[in-house]
Amino acid sequence: MFKKFIPTILAIVGFVVISFLYASPLLQGKRLGLHDIQMASAAAKELNDFHKQTGDWGWWTNSMFGGMPSYMIVGGYPNSWSSWLAATFMNIFPVPANVLVALMLGFYVLMRVLNVNRWLSFFGSVAYAFGTSAFLFLEAGHISKIIALAFAPGVLAGFIAVFRGRYWLGAAITTLFMGFEIYANHPQITYYLFFLLGFYVVFESYLHVKKGNFSGLLKAFGIILVCTLIGVGTRGMYLWNTLVYTKETTRGKSELTLGNINRSSDGLDKDYAFGKNYAFSQLETLTFLAPNFVGGSSNGNLGASSETYKMMVGKGIDESTALNFSSNLPLYFGPQGYTSGAFYSGILVLFFFLLSLFIVKDGFKYVLLATSVIYLFIAWGSYFSGFNYFMFDYFPYFNKFRDSKMILTLLHLCLVIGAMLGIKQIVDNNLTFKDLKKPLIYTLGGLLGIIIIGYFMLDFRSPNDEGFVKSIADANGQEFANSLLASIIADRQSAVMGDILRSLFLLAAAAGLIWAYSTQKLKANVFVIIIGTLTVLDLILVDKRYVNNADFQPKSSIISQSYTPSPADEQILLDKDPNFRVIDLATNQSFWSDARISYFHKSIGGYHGAKLKRMQELYENAMIKDGRLNMPILNMLNTKYFITPGQDGQPMAQRNPEALGNAWFVNEIKVVKNADEELKSVNNFNPHTVAFVDQRYNNYLNGKSLKQDTTASIKLTEYKPNALTYESNSASNQVAVFSEVYYRGNEDWKSYVDGQETPHFRADYVLRAMVIPAGKHKIEFKFQPKSVVVGTKIDLVSSILFVLLIVGGLVMEYRKKETDTTKKA
Repeated sequence: MFKKFIPTILAIVGFVVISFLYASPLLQGKRLGLHDIQMASAAAKELNDFHKQTGDWGWWTNSMFGGMPSYMIVGGYPNSWSSWLAATFMNIFPVPANVLVALMLGFYVLMRVLNVNRWLSFFGSVAYAFGTSAFLFLEAGHISKIIALAFAPGVLAGFIAVFRGRYWLGAAITTLFMGFEIYANHPQITYYLFFLLGFYVVFESYLHVKKGNFSGLLKAFGIILVCTLIGVGTRGMYLWNTLVYTKETTRGKSELTLGNINRSSDGLDKDYAFGKNYAFSQLETLTFLAPNFVGGSSNGNLGASSETYKMMVGKGIDESTALNFSSNLPLYFGPQGYTSGAFYSGILVLFFFLLSLFIVKDGFKYVLLATSVIYLFIAWGSYFSGFNYFMFDYFPYFNKFRDSKMILTLLHLCLVIGAMLGIKQIVDNNLTFKDLKKPLIYTLGGLLGIIIIGYFMLDFRSPNDEGFVKSIADANGQEFANSLLASIIADRQSAVMGDILRSLFLLAAAAGLIWAYSTQKLKANVFVIIIGTLTVLDLILVDKRYVNNADFQPKSSIISQSYTPSPADEQILLDKDPNFRVIDLATNQSFWSDARISYFHKSIGGYHGAKLKRMQELYENAMIKDGRLNMPILNMLNTKYFITPGQDGQPMAQRNPEALGNAWFVNEIKVVKNADEELKSVNNFNPHTVAFVDQRYNNYLNGKSLKQDTTASIKLTEYKPNALTYESNSASNQVAVFSEVYYRGNEDWKSYVDGQETPHFRADYVLRAMVIPAGKHKIEFKFQPKSVVVGTKIDLVSSILFVLLIVGGLVMEYRKKETDTTKKA
């Protein structure tokens, strides 16, 4: 029995070896300094510390944007066994070895379900893992995207197994990988995956109906539904949290109708979702043929061989300066504002995918083709506006996501599957050269034609060139700027032509190998190994342009760069007040997109893709006024310290004496009609004396006698991320405003006066407020989201079923195989 598993074990060992060969600095103790991981670590610091102290995750943090739920930052799901299993697996190796191994394993499962031979399954898995998309995500630190991509093939494998009659195996695989896919915590990738799954289900439904196999179809639907529900259910708390939270974020519905723009739609703003600064144009599709077809990355390295280097040295610039500049050339000349590299699946992958459309008999190829076309249309975003705007307006949840070119990662999945099926068809059926001649001509001719036409469409000039030349001319003169641009354009042409010639060589090699195999000059395994090796080397050499050994750093230097407090941080940390906020104006980027400061302090800004919508609207419309910070807004958010650049360039801390503290009593309540009026009102007001309240909260104020009391006091006595305790004392009823973000008041955040639940309401667009009765009282706010309390029970029930179904499915599949073997004997 053990012998059956030896090839799979060897494949896994091979995946591990390849991963560590690529990321060899890991063996020296070095790690990648991943931006988004560093930001996430800083954002999670308060919650991690709280968890270590109490064992509770809290689910709310004040470390970013004045306060927000931590569902999408950090948290524990103790009853989600799929999460524990996936996390354990992902923690076996460090990044990026762990995600590379996961990508290969997930695809290997799919290949084996499709009955692809082991050598081809191995090389296909490596080709899937080493598509450039994973490495572009690595460079940015978008690890959750890669994890979602790693488990996506497994979900598809489960669906295929079920619909093709391997019910027990399919049930086990679907349940396992669906749980893992949801664990990955990247809804956008998972959402795009369901396009592929949907096309496949429609295709299989057609085949079942055509054959009259209605009972098999119903059985398959039932198994898929149950397994999906159980897999998803193991992350029930997370999904419920996400569903509730999304409605309150920038992806939810706004109440504003400011200006002439209707922002009341439930989803992202269309211009934001399809922003051309990161949209993928039709021209850039050519990068699937050659990665540098539109210049590769915005900052390319050509070094001493570049025309730019030679030009600069020729004009008397010292070699080190010229070399340094030539290692960071603006080679990209597409329409995006910035790109870290090209989406490239490998010219051989594309070649065999297209060839498979001519030679593969399995109708599954049409699923891959249709899905690929739709994925490409979506990736084009605003460059294919008719289709995408329709989808945005009418297709469920499509308007929740931005940067649609992310879908190209799943196009890569389709291309690699199709390519492997094409090679499988050639090998398994011993196709002759006569069988392959016309498909080869059509495929090669089509690719060659597109390359030629595409090349002559290029002018090698970037939309950013004008600004670049102007900045160079201001510093070095117009003549030098013009010469520099001319040399850069020459380098762009050289880079494009170099990659085109590279692709043509690989295409010629592939055609020659097909001829050699189909005329019986090569054995099948030799053919597969050579083709697989060429495919993998093609991808790895391109990947090295984006993530290579130079990107790895000693762990100690990564920690010191990211988490060593500055003198300004150390000064602020001396303040033992448990709850105040800091704004960092000394960061190299906007305080609204930098979470580093959250590692040390509770920040006004931060870094997150799902900010609370009202805080974002406050930032866009009131926090910055006439190009300057609006101090009343910062005061009401209890911004006690500003970090600013000192005269020596080092950050320094400045205390804000006007910060209003944790809570205060106001003299006057002004009721406004709607969100527009409320936001406009807080643009210019004194939050210490007046509070603006939406008329919907009138019932909290009616009948209450409010008198000014100059002796009244309210102060914070205990702070926890998920529980705040205050003490108040007043001679008459008062309205207190708290410098805490209002979020699902009286539903998730509940308030109590002397232990008695007492409702609070929203004031000043984002803050909490409450009518406090006369006398001395204890006031508490507690974060008690129902989605957490009930969600843990859903996780537990689903997890038990998860284990039973996987174990039971695998046992029944093994018994079925044993029975079938016995019958044959």
